[in-house]
Amino acid sequence: MINRDIYSPFIWASIGFVVGLALGVSTVSVWILAIGFFAFLIWLNYLGQANENSEGWRFSAGPAFMMSWILGILINSLIN
Repeated sequence: MINRDIYSPFIWASIGFVVGLALGVSTVSVWILAIGFFAFLIWLNYLGQANENSEGWRFSAGPAFMMSWILGILINSLIN
C-alpha cells in the first residue's frame, strides 16, 4: 500500500505545495526541494524498470512536485 502512495503524483504535489506555501523562496525551501528530487531519483531507481501501464504515473511525480512548489510560492507571495 505504501508503495502505491509514494509514487503517486498527488502525494508529491501536496508535499511540494506545502513546502512552497510554508517557506516561500528561501534557502531552506530550495534545500528541501533538492532533497525531494534526490529522494525521487532514489525511489525511481528502487522501483526498477517501468512498464507501459505505470510509466506515466511513476515519472509524473517529479514534475508535479516542482510545479506545486512553484504554485505554493506564488500563493505565499500573494498572501504576504
